[in-house]
Amino acid sequence: MILLGTLLAFSLATAGLASIITFPSVSQDPTNASQILDRRLASFSFEFSYLPNFGGNLSNPNVLTKELMQRLEERTGVGPDIRPGGITILEEYIGRHSKHIPTSNPFQVEANDLYSGPAYYESLAVFPQSSRFIVDVNLGNSSVDIAQKEIQAAVKYIGWDRIYSLELGNEPDQYAGNVRPAGWTSEDYTEQFLNWTSELTERLDLPKKIFQAGAFAIDPTSSAPMTTVSIIEEGIDDTGVIKLFDQHTYQYSTCDPVRNAIATLPNLINHQNITAYLDLWKPQIAAAKSRGKEFVVGEYNSVSCSGKENVTDTFGQALWLADTILYGASINISRMYLHQGATLVFQSSDQSNAPGFSWYDLWYPVPTDRYGSARASPSFVAYLLVTEAVGSSGQSQLSLIDVPGEPQLAAYAIWDPAARKDGIARLALLNLNTRNTTTSAADAAELAVTVDVSKLAGHGVVTVKKMSSPGLDSKDVDNVLWAGQAFTNGTATGIEVAERVKDNQITIAGSEAALIFFA
Repeated sequence: MILLGTLLAFSLATAGLASIITFPSVSQDPTNASQILDRRLASFSFEFSYLPNFGGNLSNPNVLTKELMQRLEERTGVGPDIRPGGITILEEYIGRHSKHIPTSNPFQVEANDLYSGPAYYESLAVFPQSSRFIVDVNLGNSSVDIAQKEIQAAVKYIGWDRIYSLELGNEPDQYAGNVRPAGWTSEDYTEQFLNWTSELTERLDLPKKIFQAGAFAIDPTSSAPMTTVSIIEEGIDDTGVIKLFDQHTYQYSTCDPVRNAIATLPNLINHQNITAYLDLWKPQIAAAKSRGKEFVVGEYNSVSCSGKENVTDTFGQALWLADTILYGASINISRMYLHQGATLVFQSSDQSNAPGFSWYDLWYPVPTDRYGSARASPSFVAYLLVTEAVGSSGQSQLSLIDVPGEPQLAAYAIWDPAARKDGIARLALLNLNTRNTTTSAADAAELAVTVDVSKLAGHGVVTVKKMSSPGLDSKDVDNVLWAGQAFTNGTATGIEVAERVKDNQITIAGSEAALIFFA
């Protein structure tokens, strides 16, 4: 037996051109694994102004969204958390009236066109009854009265039974020189947060520990103006109103030409790049944990400013998502909220994207000239893999296993005593070696990886489900499959394929993923 996350003796045997990687036994007791996985690990953030497009309303609910959310709930037993928020929350929010963004031309919205009231909240009805909501309220517009009205409206139309937390402000580390003076600092944010949360708690008799703090956009490097570490040091948790801490992540960007140039599939679909990037947040996670709080990534995606054509609208985005979420869980990020929306014309003066739904969206909620029919995107299958990896027991834990000699094979061991008591219950394997739709059969064979799981299997049955496509660069959602099924219209098409593994050996093609189940 070996300690979690450390492989002492991988054995390599030659089988033709490919090597067989033999996984050693691992500890039955996951003492060094992650915290217990939240079944809502894979959750969602929706740009505030575009939630009506994704949700619809009571008389015309968005059926595609409803079906896709049900597929996730079926696998974990709970719906994902939903956070309507983002940069458009900065503007005026009116609880008495309502106006939906017209689906015929949804991309001309300006933030100050938004109104929120009963009809807006109808958009939330499309999500499972087990989904919880994060209420993002105003801080950027310096009016505590607006924040109060937003909270009152949310309580009236959502109810405390489904409100998980209140997020005060969106990305306040970017306020300086915009909606705040150029000298706006972390200390200024902390002071205003403490003042506003005290005022709002008193005015509205709010529950204790209901706010989430942070929601910072800038990566937590030494030059970051605000971080979870800095605001904790400044005393932001001293009044007992904080439930959790939150920061955002976007690994690449099309907000300007310099960053756009490096937002490529080879850079994105790279296990070392993914893990090194998320490791920047480890001190922030530790700081939150030191206060007994959860740390979440309250908004994230692969490429900010709405993604990138031929990069984030491909199957590659699915592999990036699966590795990002599972690695995030391994370092004790409690939940990750994948951002969905459309290009915001005021977000950047030199971004590469024209108005339209974001190239990184997990699904296109309504028909448009750019994308055609409403449908799932090639990346949706990643959320199916992740939710099945997490499972429905509420007892799972995981650990990243380094695989010497295969740097682009990401391996995650998952313990789940409800499924198996004498070893790991599941093993997620992501082969991030690049196999494009044009890769030759000979080259594809060299990119494949074969693993032998005999030492993990014991005497039980081993089955495998695969996340597959014609290639990393494929946009053909009808042929992007989870366990042999496509989910283009939100429901499964085709026969589910859960293969029984012979000889305990599984081959994973380049740009393919597998979830192995041990009975």
